[in-house]
Amino acid sequence: MGKGGTKFVGDAVSVRRKAAPNDTVKGIKRNLDKFLETGVHPEIERMRQERANQLPVLPDLDVHRPYVFLDITLAGKPLGRLVIELYDDIVPVAANHFRNRCLPGSAAGIAGTSFHKLLPRYALHGGLPRGGSGSNSGSSGADGGGIRLQPNTHLRSVEAGLVAVALVGDDFAITLDRALDLDRSHQVVGRIHKGRELLDALGDLRTLPDDSPVQRVVVQRAGPTNHLGNHEELGEGGSGGAGTLLKDAATRLQEAAEETRSALMDALSEGLKRKRTHDSSSTVAEARGAAGAGGASAAATAAAGPSSATSGAGLEPQLEDAAAGSSQRPSGQHQKPVAAPMAAAARSVKARLLDSMLGDLGESGSSSSSSDEDVDGDGS
Repeated sequence: MGKGGTKFVGDAVSVRRKAAPNDTVKGIKRNLDKFLETGVHPEIERMRQERANQLPVLPDLDVHRPYVFLDITLAGKPLGRLVIELYDDIVPVAANHFRNRCLPGSAAGIAGTSFHKLLPRYALHGGLPRGGSGSNSGSSGADGGGIRLQPNTHLRSVEAGLVAVALVGDDFAITLDRALDLDRSHQVVGRIHKGRELLDALGDLRTLPDDSPVQRVVVQRAGPTNHLGNHEELGEGGSGGAGTLLKDAATRLQEAAEETRSALMDALSEGLKRKRTHDSSSTVAEARGAAGAGGASAAATAAAGPSSATSGAGLEPQLEDAAAGSSQRPSGQHQKPVAAPMAAAARSVKARLLDSMLGDLGESGSSSSSSDEDVDGDGS
């Protein structure tokens, strides 16, 4: 080898990268002067633009995705509502994890928590349990940080208004601007659909040295909703949600019971109408049968003798009165109890006819015995 290690220098030159246009001394000096003048380095801006061109595009709005709402209060006064669209079709585990935390009764529920860190033009952090330390440490809650989420590079924090949950822990963040560095510890799960005007008010709040807002920002209520944010599926959030849900269920059960009772009464009324029609036709038939039986009995009485004809003739007005009375009754009164008096009247007619026939036989027997006595007296 010669002096100066020419062999190694040659190897280094062989693997040297191709020089960039601004790698010259003049280019470097020009970029430095521009950075000192404007605060923006041209080379860094170029690299940032290349990275921006490679970032994935966020999905379009879909009203069929699940939505949740967050009611925000500032210093105890209502500030507004955030309606968040969740990307459950892209990151189902992380999106459902955040949605479950918005439901009333969750062990690591978001309702009642405060935003503990505000980084202007970056992100607003919240979601830690009451009395949390503010760190993004894991928790053992069933719905909280015990879940370890896997990052998805198809969703990045490329704009303001995105909601991201911590890969480990209870923390969640709302981006106030592009925050690509947030993707190292958080996963984007949704985007604010309504209420973006609140981000400007929240981003302008003053902060303490520990980056916490001076005025307390709290998630007063949370829960599922629709894309308009005007429908709350599970009623009131927080402690009153269960009572409202039970009250709504009881109301629905009472309405269903009333509908069932009304339908049953209608069915019973229809059945009674049909039965009354059938009973009235049966009553008319029985009345006609009774009248026919009375006519036949009258004919038999006339054949048996004048006394029986007389008694039968005396009973015909009774049958006519009974038939007339049954025909003059309103149709609504032709029910089953009417058949019993008609049958009793028919039985009474038969009994009277039988008594009259027996009486005629007794009179004929007494007259024959008296005629025999007269014959015996004449013979004597």
